[in-house]
Amino acid sequence: MAETLIAKTVQAPPRRAARKPIGWLRVTLAFLPLAAILAIAIFAPLIAPYDPVTTVAASRLPPSADHLFGTDAVGMDVFSRTIYGARVAVQFGVIVALCSTIGGILIGTFIGLSESSRGVLGWIGRLLNQISDYLIAIPSIILGIVVVGIMGSSDFALIVAITLCLIQATIKLTRAEVLRVRREAYLEAAKLAGESPLRSALVHVVPNSIGPAMRNMPLVFGNCVIILASLGFIGVGVKAPTPEWGYMISSALSSLMLGRWWPAIFPSIFVALSVLAIAYSSRAIPQVWPYLAANVKKRFRTERKNGAS
Repeated sequence: MAETLIAKTVQAPPRRAARKPIGWLRVTLAFLPLAAILAIAIFAPLIAPYDPVTTVAASRLPPSADHLFGTDAVGMDVFSRTIYGARVAVQFGVIVALCSTIGGILIGTFIGLSESSRGVLGWIGRLLNQISDYLIAIPSIILGIVVVGIMGSSDFALIVAITLCLIQATIKLTRAEVLRVRREAYLEAAKLAGESPLRSALVHVVPNSIGPAMRNMPLVFGNCVIILASLGFIGVGVKAPTPEWGYMISSALSSLMLGRWWPAIFPSIFVALSVLAIAYSSRAIPQVWPYLAANVKKRFRTERKNGAS
């Protein structure tokens, strides 16, 4: 019987998939709406034609060439106040986003590393996790009203109130990532190499756990704009006559009942457009963050190697 030789093709080992290139043009276009809001906030004194807290004309004038958005019930220019309202929203948004992200990363990392351990640190970690569970169940507006009522009406109280409302999501995201990273083999290797728990947390755990928190940062910014406008609308926001969108809408309700729609409609449009712009720009973060994180890790390893040598 003749033997049949079957030739088998030898497959080469699969190559590692190349990283998908980033469409920088698409990313740049995605960040344009957020850049426009920041530009309006920064250059508000150059864009606004009038002082936002000064009476400049008769009350409730309709939109015209002199007053693009008309005037409100006390004769202040609605366009100028709306433009300066963007500055107030951006100031609060940036501060709250930074405080919520940095604080959430620190607290979430501590909870993830300590809640399963024994002793005082484990008890504190479990207590912080339970407090976070309770706070996340409270509606943001109610929590903001309570905090402002306790601390008094001030910008600092508003920042604390909105930060308490928004930091909980960052804590939960970071804690979940820390619990995942704790199971990685390189942490065991670092422990066997004699690294201290603090150094291991700073060098290995935190850099590999902050990705979701950083990607959540624009959403914290957008939610801050909504909560700030909501608190201003119900009268516990920034003090009058500061040009803040929620307060402007609330104070214009009487004019709206009389058919003078412009003092309330234009701030409402800016609130909606700002939140939509921030939400749209946040879609580019997942594309940019892996590239930035890889470059930072590469640079850190290079500097560490050079320092060791």
